[in-house]
Amino acid sequence: MQASPANIIDYFNGEKQNLIPLFQRPYRWSTEKWQTLWEDVMIQYELGDSANHFMGAIVSVPAKSVPVGVSKYLIIDGQQRLTTIALLLCALRDCVDARTADRIQEVYLTNRHREPEDTLKFVPTQADRDAFRAIALERQIPEDGSLVATAYRFFVHKLQNEEDANDQPVQPAKVLSCLERALQVVMINLTDNDDPYLIFESLNFKGEPLSQADLVRNYVLMRFRHSPTSGGEQERVYNRHWRPLENELGGSLTEFLRHYSMKEGEDIRQGGIYAAVKNRLRKLDTAAKVESEMESMRICGGFYAKFLNPEQETNGAIRHRLEHLRDLEVKTSFPLLLRLFSARHERALTDEDLEKCLALVESFAVRRSVCGVPTNALAKLFLQWARNFPATGHLAWLHSSMSDGKGNRRFPRDEEFAESFCKSPQYGRGATVFVLHELEKSFEHKEAVDLAAVTVEHVLPQTLTSEWTKELGEGAEATHARLLDTLGNLTLTGYNSELQNSPFATKRTLLQTTHIELNRWILAQTSWTAMQIEERAKLLLPIATSLWVGPVIAAPKAA
Repeated sequence: MQASPANIIDYFNGEKQNLIPLFQRPYRWSTEKWQTLWEDVMIQYELGDSANHFMGAIVSVPAKSVPVGVSKYLIIDGQQRLTTIALLLCALRDCVDARTADRIQEVYLTNRHREPEDTLKFVPTQADRDAFRAIALERQIPEDGSLVATAYRFFVHKLQNEEDANDQPVQPAKVLSCLERALQVVMINLTDNDDPYLIFESLNFKGEPLSQADLVRNYVLMRFRHSPTSGGEQERVYNRHWRPLENELGGSLTEFLRHYSMKEGEDIRQGGIYAAVKNRLRKLDTAAKVESEMESMRICGGFYAKFLNPEQETNGAIRHRLEHLRDLEVKTSFPLLLRLFSARHERALTDEDLEKCLALVESFAVRRSVCGVPTNALAKLFLQWARNFPATGHLAWLHSSMSDGKGNRRFPRDEEFAESFCKSPQYGRGATVFVLHELEKSFEHKEAVDLAAVTVEHVLPQTLTSEWTKELGEGAEATHARLLDTLGNLTLTGYNSELQNSPFATKRTLLQTTHIELNRWILAQTSWTAMQIEERAKLLLPIATSLWVGPVIAAPKAA
């Protein structure tokens, strides 16, 4: 490693080309950072020749040597600063006299008489290249709303409208002089013996903070050879494997990488994603092996996109189950789901059995919610099953594995499920709204109601009025406390605000036009007491038991 002080303009001087690698994220600086840079420049503008401003370190590594063309360097750290200075140079070029403009263009922005790919002295990352090329070479300002174009306009506005400390218009030529002499950096050039991604790792926590996904992307792509021209190995891998992940998952990419790293059963915390992926990949000693891992990652990313957006799944039954798991928010199951969908992809698991496995995950979550089993063991359970994932026989294995748990790991049996379904408070529990929706759907009404527009209604209201005390009879307060939030007393309605604490007779009248099948039996009652609430729960229980199957019951051992 070689480190030396330098003026930042040196990165734009001489026949060379500084490239931002394609794995770097797009330009991110915005008004606050541009304003800070402008104010730093103006301080030097006012102080004169003796002043200078330190802008930190910039790290570069030589690109693979080429037989012809200019020397090329990859910028490992310093992208945002160099991109901004390049845009300031473009703005200065367009605000000074013609002779100075030509000097900026020919000395700082372009390499004269070179092939098109070698013309620019500074080349941003791919996402910003077209906009920058239009400004730097064609002197055309894109109307694409990009930060590159916006930054250019910002500096042009400053150069044309700003006043100095003496209330005189700022002189663009003097700003250029400040930029040339006063903005300093430490220039760090890596050699072939240095590890660029380790250097990058140590520097990336400065400046614009990187997400765990950014760190993974940078590490992975730096395992492949960079080509200064299009179509190189790194670009091919990026376009084939990483870009599809970014396009499909967007802001969910980091969480996908966490779940992907957990699919063999390892527990990965939010801040440990990069370390986990790096540890996984560093064991792969060839680029071919790394690319194979990236292909697996890309394929699993497609599965993950379906977990988040089930409409992408073409099989109707599987899509139906994925919608349920999304509604139940069982994200802790995602490492196991990645194993299941990978088995399907490898033709080791049929669509029919995959749907049944997803139904088991749903039943496991619903029954535990209804029975009030704490959720803190769920993540570890799904990781355990992901770790012990078999090569074949997935459905029977999963059902048996779920059924083996005890205590907080248990899969509630029918007896416990029935007791909790009929007698335990359910209002406010994680799965209650889902349970009511699915009970309603089970009636298969030909004109089904849009359940997104309805809310949960307590038939016996939450506030015990005098009318309801009379309705319930002796022990009204005890009955109210015991049965208020049980499923026998809960229904769905679009009339929640109208019903509120109304007497039962009034509620029956208001619900006469209901299209919700859960309310039909309620309408047939002449009163609403403990007897009706308990009876309704018993009537709904067989439906629930058929919707959400229970554990495998082992045969008793012979005496």
